[in-house]
Amino acid sequence: MELSQGNKELLELAKGAFKGEVMLPDFQRNFVWSRQDIEELFKSLLEDMFIGNFLIHNVDPLNPPFKPIEIEGATSVNSHFCPKPSILVLDGQQRLTSLFYALYSPNIPLRNVSNPYAFFINIQALIQDDIDNSVQSTSKVWREYKSLLNEDESFNMKVLVEKELIPITFLAEDFTEIWFEHYKPKYSSENDKKIRSYIKNIISYKTLTLDVPINEKPENIAVLFERINRTGIKLSIFDLLVARLYKYINLREKWEESFDAYHSLQEYSRNNKRDTTTPYYFIQSLALHHGMSIKARHMLKIDDNILNPTSWNTLIETADKNVLVRLLDVNEYGIGRIDKWFPYSPMIVPFLAFFLTDSFNVDKINRWYWSSVFTERYASSVESKITKDYKEVIIWFKDDLKIPDIVIEMREKQLGNLNFKEKDNSGNSVYKGVFNLLFINDAKDFYEDDKIKYKKTELDDHHIFPKKYLEEKGVTEHINSILNRTLIHGTTNKNISKKAPADYIKIMLNKLKSEEAVKNLLIKHFINDEMFEIMKGVDDKSSNEFVAENYNRFLELREKNIKDSISKII
Repeated sequence: MELSQGNKELLELAKGAFKGEVMLPDFQRNFVWSRQDIEELFKSLLEDMFIGNFLIHNVDPLNPPFKPIEIEGATSVNSHFCPKPSILVLDGQQRLTSLFYALYSPNIPLRNVSNPYAFFINIQALIQDDIDNSVQSTSKVWREYKSLLNEDESFNMKVLVEKELIPITFLAEDFTEIWFEHYKPKYSSENDKKIRSYIKNIISYKTLTLDVPINEKPENIAVLFERINRTGIKLSIFDLLVARLYKYINLREKWEESFDAYHSLQEYSRNNKRDTTTPYYFIQSLALHHGMSIKARHMLKIDDNILNPTSWNTLIETADKNVLVRLLDVNEYGIGRIDKWFPYSPMIVPFLAFFLTDSFNVDKINRWYWSSVFTERYASSVESKITKDYKEVIIWFKDDLKIPDIVIEMREKQLGNLNFKEKDNSGNSVYKGVFNLLFINDAKDFYEDDKIKYKKTELDDHHIFPKKYLEEKGVTEHINSILNRTLIHGTTNKNISKKAPADYIKIMLNKLKSEEAVKNLLIKHFINDEMFEIMKGVDDKSSNEFVAENYNRFLELREKNIKDSISKII
């Protein structure tokens, strides 16, 4: 079978699907992409990234070789839909249907959700080059979505402009006219140019197509389709680099050899050799060290001057001897388990890049690290912030007066204003950072005479004032706050269950034989003598008002203790 190469505008394929000119053969599988997949697709388009080839079959609209079926949702959004396909999409269904779904917004649910979703581009994110947060989706039954509509369910342009949102459905229309009539007056010439440049990447995106001849035998096409659809594995940037650099370095083989040779790589990668996130982070570190952008579209331009067998070996040696030895040492950063307690996985990128320099300073790296953790530095715009931090810390290595912005922010503004009461999400970096400090403190279990770091896989996230006890006493606020959480052994946590603090303090006193021993144990959990007295005085007979008052006082004291500890390391 001879295939020819073509070039088609992606939006034209979607518009063809709307009309019935682009369809699928009836042996195609169901649409399975999630809303997160659709968001990622549009982020890639905004950055003009390669999203893969499409395999299409040019057919006679009056005599297609297979029964054609619509792109999912086409008939529901086009009452004049007329199936006359000149193109059947053999490979690329998920991408094309995702594009169609966001552009035409059919009222059908996506995978794993019960309601249809609408997709928007966040203008402010584009202005800030924050691609990570540039595309967002919302259920069409939520109040948030309905607040964007007029009574006739059309979009309220005044509200959209105010919220700086562009419905992706606008891109199926004359977007230029919409932009200049409604949005343009709000933005400076510079920002207007930047926004439209990003949007143009979607509107004018041209995809590579491999075209099956119009007269190809149907049986040959079916065999071809089966071969290319045996797996649904998406190519990562690492996979693309493997393919692009094969003449200079067998990247996959190098990673597997390194993985087998270094125990630290196995532990950091959770013994999963097939997960190529770690080697990709390492290559980003190398790019950062060489002054390159680490955005995906730029990473694909890395060449053998930067990534070659020699630089790879240096990278792995540095990771093993200078970086992972620290991150995996529970006494150093208190991470314990990488998969559970490492605040931000991408932090390995600047961390490793710092140690690739000739003049790194561990004390300064540590201050950058903890400042980043407790300011939630890498919760968004990760790649841009990594690049900024790297440049500033490298300068700081050589000049003590050139303190990075993030360290200054943490010292002078953030720490005092940080509200630990509100931190109750276990995935949050502040939440994880507090637990990291418990490991560093050599905190012990409440009942067993054993440090928590020795049972990293059997630890429970324990409510110091048990949740059920507080609820029974009418306390409803800040129950799950990090200020009311610590780490103890799972068996101890089950034993404490819903006991009043005074009740399990008595058990601790019996086990540890003295009040002094209990106090010495609790101080490692940021619980001082005054807090110990509060816990000892709150029992089942305590009034609701008494419990609420003492609980709030306990949280205030623990917050101060934690902040004092952070202040020392920063």
